[in-house]
Amino acid sequence: VDLDALDHNLGVLAARVPDSRLMPAVKADGYGHGAVAVAGACERFGVELMAVATLEEFLTLREHGITTPVLILQDLFPEEVEVALRDGARLNVSCLEYARSLSETAARLGTTAMIHVNVDTGMGRMGMFSRDPREELEQLFSLQSTTVEGVYSHFPGSDEADKTFARGQIRQFVTLLDELAREGLRPRYRHIANSGALIDLPTEAALDLVRPGIAMYGLFPSDEVDHTVPLKPMMRVESAIVKLTRYDRDWTVGYGRSYRVGPGSTIGIVPVGYGDGYPRSLSNRGHVLCHGRRVPVAGRVSMDMIALDLSRIAPRVRLGDTVVLIGESADDRGQLERISAEEIAGITETIPYEITCGFAPRIPRVYLRGGVPVAMQSTRGGYRLL
Repeated sequence: VDLDALDHNLGVLAARVPDSRLMPAVKADGYGHGAVAVAGACERFGVELMAVATLEEFLTLREHGITTPVLILQDLFPEEVEVALRDGARLNVSCLEYARSLSETAARLGTTAMIHVNVDTGMGRMGMFSRDPREELEQLFSLQSTTVEGVYSHFPGSDEADKTFARGQIRQFVTLLDELAREGLRPRYRHIANSGALIDLPTEAALDLVRPGIAMYGLFPSDEVDHTVPLKPMMRVESAIVKLTRYDRDWTVGYGRSYRVGPGSTIGIVPVGYGDGYPRSLSNRGHVLCHGRRVPVAGRVSMDMIALDLSRIAPRVRLGDTVVLIGESADDRGQLERISAEEIAGITETIPYEITCGFAPRIPRVYLRGGVPVAMQSTRGGYRLL
């Protein structure tokens, strides 16, 4: 995981919205990249806040010394609220009833609940859906033991080519904020822009904060946004060949016997499977890179390993050779070949978010600065500096 690429991407995105501050999304273990290392790099970069989805994610950051304010984007269960308030989390609010319960808990603890009110302008999910959102926000501002630190909304389709609905959301949200401001109710932070809006609608959607997600990790939220923004992917996934078999007769490979080989074929086994997050739907469809050349996945992806047909490059292959599942590799002439998370998402009919988030904790994350390993995250050793 290239932390220099993260710094680059944060700089690129910040430059698009010079009058706004960043609140990166580091939920889902930093979209599979490792939340602790990503959050540490974001903190050093100087972001204003960070966003996670759950209390557990928030506590993990605090336990690893992250001091930047963190917003938990989902409503919490009652038994979680007290812990979150004691540790200073910023809390999402999407209805009056929930806000009142936060107020009561905060009063009992002798503290103040710092809340960000999510207004539903068309997402139809966690936001406050109301016939009169201004009236409800006025009541939220008047609650005891709470401070409305932020008011925000979210796009369901800012990464679509047609921006009509997204622009309508922006108008609706800004109108609401202006109405509140005329009554003297202005939160410290107003925010609506996600990655799609940061890329395609930076002038219109940028308010006090912007919330980069997938773009921060160097990937684009869809094929329909502007791909000229110079993002750098952070993630490279690699393994190595642990077994080589050269066949002298017809044979089959893997569960279901779906891949057939003949005399002269060479099959290599790599210890990565769907238990690690490599999609099973790449069975007989995917490719990896070995010696800078694409080689096909032979047969079904199993839980812990894949087979590769290395017959075309067999004379060059040895046990222990590196294979690249996501990233770049050069052949012996220096020609680069690349397999991206977007390519894998296209083959498996999903989105790149799911590909990167899917890589399991048992795959160690090694963090690089200037190409040199500086930290590691693994199931056995947790997160540690090298």
